[in-house]
Amino acid sequence: MTIDIKAMLHRIVAEVFDETFMIEQTTSSKNPWMHTVRVANPAIPERTAIICATYEWMEVFIPELKVTGTIFEYDDVEEDKGNALRPLCIAMRMYLDGEGRIEQKRRLFRRGTVPVLYLDIDGMECYLGRNCWSIPY
Repeated sequence: MTIDIKAMLHRIVAEVFDETFMIEQTTSSKNPWMHTVRVANPAIPERTAIICATYEWMEVFIPELKVTGTIFEYDDVEEDKGNALRPLCIAMRMYLDGEGRIEQKRRLFRRGTVPVLYLDIDGMECYLGRNCWSIPY
């Protein structure tokens, strides 16, 4: 049985984000197999999150920080895919609610710094960066 990834994405997003959030479905002609939503909190308009889902992986992206987090899920079980997507959505809900701390970390090989977002999800530290992430699920 084929999993309807788009329906699963919208179901999980609806479970995590209430009606106070603005949720917009976005599409990409370059990646028609990737289902994407943009979520924003009108109370904190400078924060937005993009949540993507495919059959193999789920990803979140914060445009203003240019940080990302990805979870790979290769099973053909919809419940497992939903359980992989839910922590990503929870992390984005926390960020959009103004939680977490943003630290500037030095780059390894170049000058300058890059932002890293740290969140505490159920007593476990989660972080999202440009080239690194850790999201417990």
